[in-house]
Amino acid sequence: MQRRNSTGQDAALERDPALDPTLDQLTRRTFLGRAGAGTAGAVAATVLGPGALAQDARPRALDDPDLHKSDITFPSKNSEGKVSEIKAFLATPKTEGKRGSVIVVHEIFGLNDHIKDVACRLAQAGYSALAPDLFTREGAPPPLSGGFGPLMEFVGKIPDSQIMGDLKAGAHSLKAQSSSNGKVGIVGFCWGGRVSMLAAAYVPDLNAAVAYYGRISGDKTANQPTYPIDLAAKMSVPLLGHFGAEDQAIPPEQAAKLRAALQDHHKTAEIYVYEKAGHAFNNDTRESYRPEAAKLAWQRTLAWFGRYLKA
Repeated sequence: MQRRNSTGQDAALERDPALDPTLDQLTRRTFLGRAGAGTAGAVAATVLGPGALAQDARPRALDDPDLHKSDITFPSKNSEGKVSEIKAFLATPKTEGKRGSVIVVHEIFGLNDHIKDVACRLAQAGYSALAPDLFTREGAPPPLSGGFGPLMEFVGKIPDSQIMGDLKAGAHSLKAQSSSNGKVGIVGFCWGGRVSMLAAAYVPDLNAAVAYYGRISGDKTANQPTYPIDLAAKMSVPLLGHFGAEDQAIPPEQAAKLRAALQDHHKTAEIYVYEKAGHAFNNDTRESYRPEAAKLAWQRTLAWFGRYLKA
């Protein structure tokens, strides 16, 4: 495979608070009147298309009337062969023609409006974007008001194999669309970032993967027997990774180890670490949001998908 690497040191603007239960205090940031579009945003729009500005001073992409948005289901079998209808949100451009598709994997909080908005940003950039509810079988996750403990216990009961099976089914559903050019990528955030990295090894039908601050290593269990650092040799899908230098849960040393492991196995991968950004720096509904790091990571994400998903 082609070898691509990066030293991955970038500059953002602000310091991220430590990842701890105080992150339970969520706020909704508006897209209206946000400062910082500037020249870089204009350049991104010219080079990468309108989706590149989705995280600047704009209304929510979820409210864009020029997109088709719908709640759908797609069939997926579990390990016992039982078929379940997996809930999902689908966003597509209203324009005609063949296009690539992207699966958007939610955070530990489940499929919410923020993740749907990310899917719409990808649709603005010209992709069909499918955001599956990977907790469909288990139901809604525990409320964040109870802290992260119950959430971690909740997701710990879900086998990675089930998640990978649902992603394969989602990719099959996207490829079956008449508008599909046959290429499917994946992007995930936090809990979904780890899922995206696993998919780079376990879902070979994908054409590109992007992970935002997914856990690289951790305690292994029967349901989660491997972590991305264990799978570098098996990753057959081009991988782009975004991590925060001030992430208290995923220190930059782990990102460096992942980068080195991918290099050692001659994988197509770029791993970036963003200075003065911490965990969840892309989530503009949380105090952890860092606009400069988020903007640069998004530009790189669109460029990555443009390289591997366009006909």
